[in-house]
Amino acid sequence: MKPTLAVSKKRSLSRLLAKTFALVALVFAFACSPHADGLSYNVSIDTSYLVSPIAAGSYLIDLQFNPGQLPGTQLAFAGATVPDCCNIDGVGLIGDTSDNAVGGPPSFINFDNQSALNEGVIQLDIVPNTPITFGFNISGPAVDTPNGTSRSGTTFSIGLFDPYFDPILTSDGVIGLVNLNLNGFGTVQTFSPAITITDLNPPPPPPVPEPSTLILLTTGLTGTVVLIRRKSSHSATPRVTNISL
Repeated sequence: MKPTLAVSKKRSLSRLLAKTFALVALVFAFACSPHADGLSYNVSIDTSYLVSPIAAGSYLIDLQFNPGQLPGTQLAFAGATVPDCCNIDGVGLIGDTSDNAVGGPPSFINFDNQSALNEGVIQLDIVPNTPITFGFNISGPAVDTPNGTSRSGTTFSIGLFDPYFDPILTSDGVIGLVNLNLNGFGTVQTFSPAITITDLNPPPPPPVPEPSTLILLTTGLTGTVVLIRRKSSHSATPRVTNISL
């Protein structure tokens, strides 16, 4: 008689082992995978917190995307939409920045972090009781494929100033920022109740297991399967029973 049941068990165990290893690999890959599509955020500034403007409702929104140290900071890009809630009086650019202005105010400002100062200043006239809203994203190698060897991260900051570039709401004018960490994820900070920065990204995965932990896990799974296979092979050996007549 052929031990078909034992053979079936072996096949089932092999399939289970393959699925287990695939699951471990998937979990490891997910834990190591940063945001391949970049990081996205929405910003809302409550204008009810603003004092009476000096020049007919005019304010300056100061956006900066700066590295902590050069050379040594991995390349990253940022893009911010220009608020459409208000009349735009002008946009000034400093450093590695550009916009899409063609015969009028731009609707978008681009940055990279390979200069010490990368700044876009938007002068706008606020509308009473209307929030200032816009979005921005961060992308590039520092987000998609962080190398783990950079000496510094990068910061996207949002400041608010009067027309003479005197700070409003905070001592230095910065009311919120996102720190781009060396693992490719962002950390939001706000310094005034007037600003809300909404993180549109999924939360970071749990900590990646150490290589030694993965080796132990794989070794344990392999040993378990070997033992089960040995037991199965013994149970598959046909037994001959003497029958006395």
